[in-house]
Amino acid sequence: MTEVNKQRFYKKLAVTGLAFTLVGAGTLGLHSLHFTGEPTVASAAAETYTTTANLNIRSGPSTSNAIIATVKQGTQLTVIGQAANGWLKVSYQGKTGYVSSEYVKKSASSTTKTYVTTANLNIRSGQSTSSAIVVTVKQGTQLTSTEQAANGWLKVSYQGKTGYVSTQYVKESTGSSEPAPAPAASVYVATANLNVRTTASTSGAVMATLKAGTQLDVTAKAANGWLKITYQGKVGYVSGQYVRALAGMKVVSNPESIQVVVNKQNKLPENYVPKDLVYTTIPFTFKEQTEKKKMRSEAAAAIAQLFAGAKKQGVTLLGVSAYRSHATQSALFSSYVQRDGYDKAATYSALPGTSEHETGLGIDVTKGDGTCAAQDCFGGTKEAAWLDAHAAEYGFIIRYPKGKDAVTGYKYEPWHLRYVGKPVAQAIKSKGITLEEYYGIK
Repeated sequence: MTEVNKQRFYKKLAVTGLAFTLVGAGTLGLHSLHFTGEPTVASAAAETYTTTANLNIRSGPSTSNAIIATVKQGTQLTVIGQAANGWLKVSYQGKTGYVSSEYVKKSASSTTKTYVTTANLNIRSGQSTSSAIVVTVKQGTQLTSTEQAANGWLKVSYQGKTGYVSTQYVKESTGSSEPAPAPAASVYVATANLNVRTTASTSGAVMATLKAGTQLDVTAKAANGWLKITYQGKVGYVSGQYVRALAGMKVVSNPESIQVVVNKQNKLPENYVPKDLVYTTIPFTFKEQTEKKKMRSEAAAAIAQLFAGAKKQGVTLLGVSAYRSHATQSALFSSYVQRDGYDKAATYSALPGTSEHETGLGIDVTKGDGTCAAQDCFGGTKEAAWLDAHAAEYGFIIRYPKGKDAVTGYKYEPWHLRYVGKPVAQAIKSKGITLEEYYGIK
């Protein structure tokens, strides 16, 4: 086999990944083919290349290395290094491998840049907080982007998925592996019903009116006391007088976990809806079949067992309120703000996204005659005493116990049960601690 023919043969192998056995290599003229380990790979600024044929990504820069993945012609790959023997080191769907440079070409799009998240962050399907969440990534996660920001949003790629993130919570990576520090405040909230205007002035046209408690995507501060925000994919302005920054607020990365901690510092992803909501079988203080009778399936089964266990011991209970949608919590909190003002409302009602009722794991209960529902008088009843003594046997805790206001952020609520599963509930009960203290978080 001539040198020209051998080179053509090797190139074909890089594309097709044809299997062969090196038996009597000399008869094939392959005795000169050998590899002495991975050659030095020169690092380079990440760039996007497009495959010009169906192509194997291999574990090393050689056709003798294992195939990690096979991609179709036209697939975009992120090139992160260059090998000396005509191979390129690439990243694809979270995997790193090597491809022959003969079957890729540099994409016409701009150079890929790497960004790092400065907070736990939602990647969304569109350029708006109303768009569906594709995935939630933690602070310090690296994202790649080949498109410039528009309207305060950036198109990014993460583990083979494409979506959009707010530019407020990412910064261009300097190559350091250290996570970027979180911003002083990652969440802003309206403290009153608030107009979003087209300009930073009350003379600007009103684009929308937001309810008190609505979380805002603030992208910049205007010099005259106004804030620039994005709302439903559009840029607008709100008066900073009616907006508060919530320092330290984080988006939980495990909203589907039975043990998820949701409180004033840890919120659910925007417009989160549990996947396994079902109607409970317990009696409530009302007859209508509304969302307030729903819980996640595991919690619904457990609350039915708790009610039955209480009944056997002469204690009759009624449900008052279980699941609340994000929209319901928003309307409820807004009504409290209108009545009592933002600061007072925040002492007894949760901001939208921070209510345990939105998890589908919390429920308020009361006496069998319906009295003292969500009132302090429930604390002195035999029903409250029974729950305190026995709720953990069924996987529930009194979420806001007496004397723990500084830890939970809420006053004593003997009627508010939270499902966490029997092992965790019994450990919390035995130690006399809260969910926050059990996990050592705020």
